[in-house]
Amino acid sequence: MVNTEISYKADYVEAISEEFTPEFIVHGIHFGEGDPEQDGQHWNFTRTLETDDDGVCTVKEIQQVTIYGGIKKFVLSRNNLICEFDDKHSERTGVQKLSITFDISDEDWNKLLEKSNLVFSGESYYEVK
Repeated sequence: MVNTEISYKADYVEAISEEFTPEFIVHGIHFGEGDPEQDGQHWNFTRTLETDDDGVCTVKEIQQVTIYGGIKKFVLSRNNLICEFDDKHSERTGVQKLSITFDISDEDWNKLLEKSNLVFSGESYYEVK
């Protein structure tokens, strides 16, 4: 069953790059609320630009869903994001629209924006407001 929308306030926001090798760096933004094993929500958006690019990888933790592509809209603003999935990927993620609010410092916002620009580099559906 596909939910029309999942909304939550993230109490955990992280923007990181993990270098596994000089040619394999994973850039990511992560948003979590509560315990994902007990009805919490944790969604991650990652991408590797240095190798064959499969596009943006979306993961609903704890590894409940992993998809590549399928995002038709991703809008990031200072205190929230909206992510909409296409019909095919909505079936896989279980949601059409993901709405996440967050309250982070200016320093963390700048890190989030920097990593988001890497994760969604070149994607026409990506917008920052």
